[in-house]
Amino acid sequence: MRKVHRWGLAVVLVACFGASGHLCNNIYRTPDRIIVKPEKQQVSLDRADKFRVFVQNNYHTYIHRLRLTADVEGGGVNVTVTPKEFRELKAGERVSFDLEVTAEAGAAKGPRALKLGVTSQEVGFIPLQQATNDELFEATKYGNYCGPVMSAETLVKRKDERGMVKLQGWARGSGDYESRATRAIGKAGDPSAIAFLRGQLANPNGWKRGNTLLALGLLKDVPETFAPYVDNRDDFVRYSALAALVLAGDKSDAAVAKVKPGLTHDDVYVRIACGWALAAILRDKAAVDVIDAAFKQNSPQIRVMAGDALVDIAERQLPPLK
Repeated sequence: MRKVHRWGLAVVLVACFGASGHLCNNIYRTPDRIIVKPEKQQVSLDRADKFRVFVQNNYHTYIHRLRLTADVEGGGVNVTVTPKEFRELKAGERVSFDLEVTAEAGAAKGPRALKLGVTSQEVGFIPLQQATNDELFEATKYGNYCGPVMSAETLVKRKDERGMVKLQGWARGSGDYESRATRAIGKAGDPSAIAFLRGQLANPNGWKRGNTLLALGLLKDVPETFAPYVDNRDDFVRYSALAALVLAGDKSDAAVAKVKPGLTHDDVYVRIACGWALAAILRDKAAVDVIDAAFKQNSPQIRVMAGDALVDIAERQLPPLK
């Protein structure tokens, strides 16, 4: 009779990030930007076991040549990862690797740590620890278009008030950070920001109003906030208000019917706003396709907004790491 060897594998996630490449926040060693989630937290082996490891791209842009690294401490156990790499992941996209863990003859029993890491063409091979809140705050002071904003958004999610101060400061302005920061306030999920965002609706700029309405929808503000804008002459404002109502939780046939025409609108930003609402709340595949098409356009501003939408949609479907 064959002798049975059993191991308990404690999964240890090691995010491997580097300081080179072209991801807009490549200095942010934050695990919420590339999520690694094994199908099993504890694995019992009878010489071999198979399971999946899910990896999700939470950057607003593409990453290429994504690979998963896996190693078991102590020796005597082999780990095979397939496929070797995924050539491209868009913002918010999730893939899975298959792992086969095989024990060699005579391998010692007992618990083993399975260390998982990710590498890509843009994200290098240097293993780093999770950034501290102070490091993230320091990173809000420099960088390019979306890097500082993503750092501030992460601070808000960690309930560090410095992140909200930064986001609100940028949202009040009129530079490159304004719309990105406004949406980040909504995505960060802190309802205490609702009063601030309502105040920003007084700005006559339609681009600012539309993004503010979307942020308020993400924070599930009350319908009365959106009502004054659902008949606005500015198409982006009007459709953003209608999309915000759906994002805030109105799944009625009437609300959805008013948003759907926006999927074929001439304005790409209208299409993204409407696609965001229908995909996030109703899991509408056609809406995701609309955002995907926008994300492929050669415009940083369009791709960042589409990326924000795709990441938010993906996050809603992925359970939090335990």
